[in-house]
Amino acid sequence: MTDDGVVFAECTEIDDDTFDRFYREVLEPAFPPAELSGLEEMRAAFRLPLPGCFGMVALNDGEPIGGALGEYSASSGVLLLAYLAIRPGIRGGGLGGRLLGRALPCWREATKPVVTLAEIEDPRFHRGSEGHGDPTARVRFYERHGARVLPLPYFQPSLGAGLPRVRGMLLICLDPEQTAVPADALLRFLDEYVEQCEGPEAVRSDPEYGRLRDQLSGGPVEVPLWPLARAGEVPSATGE
Repeated sequence: MTDDGVVFAECTEIDDDTFDRFYREVLEPAFPPAELSGLEEMRAAFRLPLPGCFGMVALNDGEPIGGALGEYSASSGVLLLAYLAIRPGIRGGGLGGRLLGRALPCWREATKPVVTLAEIEDPRFHRGSEGHGDPTARVRFYERHGARVLPLPYFQPSLGAGLPRVRGMLLICLDPEQTAVPADALLRFLDEYVEQCEGPEAVRSDPEYGRLRDQLSGGPVEVPLWPLARAGEVPSATGE
């Protein structure tokens, strides 16, 4: 327990009821439906957990007030910070940084990843809201923690039937010491991600993903990382 009464626990150490409250009271208010996997899927992945899935929850007097969930792809060596969220009303108080500082070193020690990535909304295309937070503030948060952005027209694949792709997203690197990401690792990661979400046909023949894939397979062996201050220069997926 910390001096302020906050306890950090692995998702495997809490019960289903606490995890469900974390989902409903912390994750659901932080992400629009198209960006959030369903409760049963999340419970199965992070409570068991499934191979490569990691989760840490911040608790205050037994109540979930924040958490971080990560997914590691063994085939690509990419560690993805899938979700980082703080309960509404206490955002901006430093808990997000504390979660990053505790979760990422543990996950990196367990996986030895090639790179650590995250997806965030591009403020050019997503407006802030009282419920889901402020994309501009989120960019500033990750910038303070040394993140850089990949200059790619990135979109989040559809997370389920009836859910749209989420365009206007930024793919960022959470490893402050890195200046580039190996293109082959990134391509394997994205192929796996898109196939898991949308099926193998999307990898083989979807025009939008094909353009992103061609850019990676036909470009330099490393994708440079830009300062997040240049996020406004990153090309965006159009959906055409």
